[in-house]
Amino acid sequence: MKWFAIIAVCLAVGLYGLNVLNREEVVLEQREDGLYYKVHAETTFTGDGLVYHPGGQKMQQGKIEAGKQTGPWKIWHANGQLEWEGSYQDGKKEGVWIRYDEEGTKTKESTWEEGVEQIMFELKPANPAESPAATTEQKQTNK
Repeated sequence: MKWFAIIAVCLAVGLYGLNVLNREEVVLEQREDGLYYKVHAETTFTGDGLVYHPGGQKMQQGKIEAGKQTGPWKIWHANGQLEWEGSYQDGKKEGVWIRYDEEGTKTKESTWEEGVEQIMFELKPANPAESPAATTEQKQTNK
């Protein structure tokens, strides 16, 4: 019975490896109409959208349907940390989008409707010395 389990696991790992090796890389381009196409194709692309940074790390991942981004998407910094996560509907940002800095700290949250940002919260200022409170305190000290 133990050998059967070992053989089953080895077979599953082997089949997964073959699937990864046979994965077809699709080169996409976004054209002037804002839609995604396979390079040299006339019809819009439908399938998995996966983009890599020049160093080989994953940059963006989500689904594309009829040339438009759709459903959940994630975007990563070049160091591998998640940068953005949110959803698209019919090629436009929709719902809550969250941004993270290169250390993985949540820095921004915004709500989108039909591709237009409705509400935005900055959770971590870029430089605390540039915050309005710091400016007010400095002015009061100089008086």
